[in-house]
Amino acid sequence: MEEEKALAVFERKILRKIYGPVKENELWRIQQNDELEVIIKGENIVRFIKCLRIRWLGHIERMQDTAIPKKMLYGKLYATRQRGRPKMRWLDDVSTDLRKMGINEWRDRARDREAWRRIVKEAKAHPRL
Repeated sequence: MEEEKALAVFERKILRKIYGPVKENELWRIQQNDELEVIIKGENIVRFIKCLRIRWLGHIERMQDTAIPKKMLYGKLYATRQRGRPKMRWLDDVSTDLRKMGINEWRDRARDREAWRRIVKEAKAHPRL
């Protein structure tokens, strides 16, 4: 969550550089967040990245079990982990996003390409992502 906030702040900083200041009553000022939202029409980099991750997950799920990306995603390391809280894995993060959208049994749904495209399209407009 902290990384998402930092990425959103960085995105706004870059948008301010791209679109520049606004002249208002002979004074120049930077654009405010709500003005930037109007310009980019509600799109943001965090949601864009999450949609791409969901799309990639469906792509990997449709691969054969012998494909290297699928082996890497579902593979297990048989080594001891460090003490403390386990690190968040990529699959855990994407599964959490799908759970927020209310999508259960995503592995079965990912095998149907058209259904998965609808899920990715839904993710682009989902307010909680």
